[in-house]
Amino acid sequence: MRHVACADRAGVIRFAKRRPKSALPIGRHRRLATLRSTVSAVARLACDNETLRVPGVPEAKSDAAALAAVAAFAKAVDTRLAERAS
Repeated sequence: MRHVACADRAGVIRFAKRRPKSALPIGRHRRLATLRSTVSAVARLACDNETLRVPGVPEAKSDAAALAAVAAFAKAVDTRLAERAS
C-alpha cells in the first residue's frame, strides 16, 4: 500500500492512504515513516509546532503562485525520496 502526502490551499500537509479530492499530492511512498520524515525535512513548521506547511503557499497572493510553490516543494520531496532509494 502506498501512502500519499498532500497539501491544501492553506499549505497544510496531511498524510493518508488516499488523496482527498481538494488536496494536491506532493509525494508518495510505500512506507509512511519514510514519507513523513522526508517531507518533514523540507517542510515549514507552523506556529503550533505540530502542523507541517508547504513553504510559500500560505503567503501566496494568487492560486497560481500557490500552485507553483506546491510544485517546487513536490519536486524537492521527489528528489529526496530518490536519494534515499539509491
